[in-house]
Amino acid sequence: MSEQFSEQVDPGAVFSLLGNETRLEILQTLWATDVETVPFSTLYDAVDVDDTGQFNYHLGNLVGQFVAKTEDGYRLTQAGRHVNGAIASGSYTVEGELEPIELDGSCRMCGGSQYLQYDTERVEVECDSCAAGWEGIVPPAVLAGRDREAIPTVVSDHLRTQFRRIAAGFCRYCSGETVPTVQPIAELAVGTEPEEDGPPADQPAVQFECRRCGHRSGLSLDHALLLVEPEVECFFYEHGIHVRETPVWNVPELDPGNAAVIQTDPTRARATFRIDDDELLVTVDEELQVVEIDRRNN
Repeated sequence: MSEQFSEQVDPGAVFSLLGNETRLEILQTLWATDVETVPFSTLYDAVDVDDTGQFNYHLGNLVGQFVAKTEDGYRLTQAGRHVNGAIASGSYTVEGELEPIELDGSCRMCGGSQYLQYDTERVEVECDSCAAGWEGIVPPAVLAGRDREAIPTVVSDHLRTQFRRIAAGFCRYCSGETVPTVQPIAELAVGTEPEEDGPPADQPAVQFECRRCGHRSGLSLDHALLLVEPEVECFFYEHGIHVRETPVWNVPELDPGNAAVIQTDPTRARATFRIDDDELLVTVDEELQVVEIDRRNN
């Protein structure tokens, strides 16, 4: 790694910079402006502080990490934008109880009715007739101001965007590099109790772990391949299924039960996608690298 990208600032020092009302006001003022760069005088007039020396002191502490100083004035760095985004994201709550929303279409596993529920940043899609379901994290800010009938589409689009970002190698929290590991669920979930209605312990899944912050996200092998392998998406498209326009919890013929570990040492796992009489078999190694693709017509 190049030296200019490898320096890391002490987290305590970073957060200490934000522990002041004036500094946060400076960041939010720069965030709210209609111009890229704000002159010193304009910024000073907009912030509620009467002492020029105090203003200079607080602004100076932000320069470098959260604010960039240029010949024309001051602008937010990407870190500064992320701070404001975090403030905006955390400034919303879902007031009252969000009643379950019945979804269009039916459960892809049994044909039953599906319902979307939301509680404290967690969204769950459940079927009223079988154990099939889906869950994910959606900040309240994503749903703020949305009409009730639009919520399922918004949730699906948000989750798909997050999944694609993780599968592309970027942590959803710190933008660090995510590294995939393909293993049986039992090995990826060491130290956790298996779910009673969950998938078999020997079924393969993909765990994406961030090398920077350590955050882990898991996906079934078939869904991960749908995100990272173009031939899988093309397979669906050839059969008239536009997966990017289909809710993430209801992609037809997407079934974790069609995946299996077929070899160990080295690990080889295979997902089989079936539509009508066609099959697409995708075999991957432990790092989610495709080692074989087989197309069959039965």
